[in-house]
Amino acid sequence: MEKKLFKSLIVLGIFLVCGFTQAQTISGTVSDADGPLPGATVVVQGTTTGVSTDFDGNYSIEANTGDVLEFSFIGMTSQTATVGSDAIINITLVASDNTLDEVVVIGYTTQTRGDLTGSVGTVDVSEAIKTPVINAAELLEGRVAGVTVVNSGEPGSAPRVNIRGFGTANNTDPLYIIDGVQTDDASVLNNINPADIDQMNVLKDAAASIYGARAANGVVIITTKSGGYNMAQAKLSVDFYAGSAEALNLPSNMNPTQHGNMIWESLANDNAVLQHPQYSGGLASPSPVIPSQLLNLPPSALNTVTVKPGGTNWVNEVTQSAPTQNLSISLENGNDTGKYLMSASYLNRQGTLIHTGYKRASTRLNSEFRFADKKLTIGEHLNASFSTVQNGANPAESINTAFRSSPLIPVFDDGGLFAGAYSNGTGLSNNENPCCQLNKS
Repeated sequence: MEKKLFKSLIVLGIFLVCGFTQAQTISGTVSDADGPLPGATVVVQGTTTGVSTDFDGNYSIEANTGDVLEFSFIGMTSQTATVGSDAIINITLVASDNTLDEVVVIGYTTQTRGDLTGSVGTVDVSEAIKTPVINAAELLEGRVAGVTVVNSGEPGSAPRVNIRGFGTANNTDPLYIIDGVQTDDASVLNNINPADIDQMNVLKDAAASIYGARAANGVVIITTKSGGYNMAQAKLSVDFYAGSAEALNLPSNMNPTQHGNMIWESLANDNAVLQHPQYSGGLASPSPVIPSQLLNLPPSALNTVTVKPGGTNWVNEVTQSAPTQNLSISLENGNDTGKYLMSASYLNRQGTLIHTGYKRASTRLNSEFRFADKKLTIGEHLNASFSTVQNGANPAESINTAFRSSPLIPVFDDGGLFAGAYSNGTGLSNNENPCCQLNKS
C-alpha cells in the first residue's frame, strides 16, 4: 500500500513539473522610437530557437516559463525579457551609439564616425590580425570596399595596394601615414608588428585632399597602440601562433616513360625520324628507351649523371611544407599624467618554395606625458626592427623552370654538384636547375 502511494506521488510530481514548464506561445511587437521593426530577431537564450518579426514588427515564438528571450536588431541595443505568465511581450529597442561615437583618425585630426561626411574606410584590426600576416597592408585585403590588395606570395614582399583603381596614371601606390610619418613605400610596413596597430583607416576622394598631391592615390593612416590614461592596472598581452602552409593542386610532371612516349608520338605526327639524343642515343628506334645515365653530355659536364629511377618530379623538388611561428609580447599602462606601451615580437615564416623565407624581430616603445595642468603633451614613438629575406635568385622563374625541366635530369650529378644546364643538342633543353636557382641568395 505504501509503495503504491509513493509511486503515485512521484507521478503526480512529474505532472506538476511538466505543467509548470509546459511550452507556451509568446507573441508581441518589436518596435523603436519610429514604429515597428520588421526583421528584428527574437531568440530563446541558450537555444537555437528563434524567429524574425514580420513587416509589422510582430512575432510569435514557443518558450517555457522562465526562459529568457533576447530581442536584437542591427544598430540597436539588444534587450532581454523573461517569460512569465503573460503571453504577450512588447519590446521597444533603443538605437546604439557605440558605432557613431567611434573616434576615427582623418588627416591631422580626429572625428566621431557619426560626424564623417567623406569617404573613409576603417579596418576592424582586432578581427583582421586573427589572420597571420607579415605586412600590415595585408590587413586591408577584403576588408575595405573599393580597395584591392595584390600579393606576390613571396615571404617578406610588399603587397600592391590600389585604392582608386588600376587606371591611375603612373604608379598606384597610396600614401601611408604611420603615427604621423609619411611614406609611399609599402615595404616599410614590414617593420610594423600588426599586433601593435590600434587603428587603420583609408581616406578616399576629397577626404585625402588634406595631404595634397601625394595623396592622389588615396591615404592609409595607421595608428599604433600607446596604452591608455588612468588604467586600473598594467596590461600584459602574450600572443603566439604556429602553423604550416602547403602548395596545393599543383600539376604533376611527366615521368621519363610518359615523357619519352610524348616525344615519340610528336615525332610520328610530324612524320619525322623516331630518334632522340637521350631516349635512343641519337639513333633511330621504334620506341623510346629510358637511359640509366644521361647521354651525349657536352665536355663542360664535369661528372656523369645517373637518371633517378622513376625520374625527377621537379615540382616536388622545389616545394616544401612551410612552417610559421610568431610570438608577440606587449605591456601597457597609464595614470593621470602619462601612458606607455612596450612590445617585442619575433616572426619566422618559411616559404612554400625551398630556400625561401622571412624572419623579423621588432620592438616598440610608445609613450606620452602631460605637463602644465595637461596643457602640454610630449610623446614619442620608437620602433626598431631587424629582418632577413631569403628568396633565391628568381623564385617566379624557378617555378617556370620546374615545369619545363626534363624528368631525366636529377637534382645532383654523380659528383654531388647541381645537374644542368645542358645544351639543346642533348635533348634536355638549356634550362638551369631550378633547385640551383633557389639556392642562390
